[in-house]
Amino acid sequence: MVGTVVIVVAGGTGRRMGSVVPKQFLSVGGRSLLDRTLSAVSAASRVDAIVLALPADAAPEAGEAYRGFPKVIAVVKGGEERHDSVRNALAAVPSEASIILVHDAVRPFATPGLFDRCAEQALLHGAAVPVIPVRDTLKTWDKAAGTLVTRDRSEFLCAQTPQGFRAGILREAYALAAREGRAGTDDASLVEAAGHAVVALPGEEANLKITLPEDLRMAAGLLSGDPDFRVGLGGDAHRLVPERELWLGGVRVDHPTGRLGHSDGDVLLHAVADAIYGAMGDRDIGFHFPPGREETFGISSRSILAHARGRMAAGGFGLLGLDAVVVCEAPRIAPLADALRASIAGILAVPEECVSVKGKTTEGMGFEGRGEGISAWAVVLLRGTRPENGGGAAG
Repeated sequence: MVGTVVIVVAGGTGRRMGSVVPKQFLSVGGRSLLDRTLSAVSAASRVDAIVLALPADAAPEAGEAYRGFPKVIAVVKGGEERHDSVRNALAAVPSEASIILVHDAVRPFATPGLFDRCAEQALLHGAAVPVIPVRDTLKTWDKAAGTLVTRDRSEFLCAQTPQGFRAGILREAYALAAREGRAGTDDASLVEAAGHAVVALPGEEANLKITLPEDLRMAAGLLSGDPDFRVGLGGDAHRLVPERELWLGGVRVDHPTGRLGHSDGDVLLHAVADAIYGAMGDRDIGFHFPPGREETFGISSRSILAHARGRMAAGGFGLLGLDAVVVCEAPRIAPLADALRASIAGILAVPEECVSVKGKTTEGMGFEGRGEGISAWAVVLLRGTRPENGGGAAG
């Protein structure tokens, strides 16, 4: 039974941040803002499920990675505007859900307790929004007089997310807004316009919305706890045979022979995935994707690495660095290195400068030297945060 569902809105492009990468995927302390946000949401005791809205042009592997996150039941495409993303996500919320919370992906420091309190107030009152008082003096600009006018700041409050609603109220508000062609700056404004009262609950001062570059610097300062660094080593080898495609790092390589394997045989992605699993103390690829099973036959290794990436994020870790070596006589890796780096970085949702791919030969020695197969090795450095009271990685 699904009672409370949180819609996490991560469908925007973050134009005000001025970065090439959408701001929800930017890293703070080795983890993306979205990963940190999902960790907080999934840790809330009253939250039963999460529906995630990603950018419409996000790679398929991104959706696969986030479907492995705890409590995520659906990943949908976001729309051009925030309300479009929420509307798309609402369609994926189970009909039996009684409470729906909507939260911005770029508010990574909302505590699990805030989600629980918001859900409780929404159940009691129908609609609830966390707020904090305005600290600064407020002024407005009087155009006619050409002067500033001081306002009574006690009349104003700053709204945050998550914002919580009984499911029927939120669905009704969005349906009415669609019919009337209205868009609001937040979900509560649409609920208000539909004639429903919205109550306030105390928000959290640290619940920042990351919008501008300076917000990232503030966010880094909020991180606490001892860093938990982990190193993992992964390796793999596959035989080369005629009439098979050669996949390397998620890229199809033009070559007369290809890998023999249960999956697509991408030896590089397998090595990287096993390195990530190993750094977390997790089981290996053979455990997660057992050979010989029909459902894993021919599976894309991009999906395997996306799974490893999802396990890493769910465990509270981010990737700081990856160094991989491909051992073969042919094809030559140097001309392919940039494409391989870009492919792997894209699957892992990390900057390309965090990834290194090199090629080595054995000068004719061994199975690689004879052209019978290819091997690959990878080392990763992960970072989590060890809670002050000890235990596993978090946040």
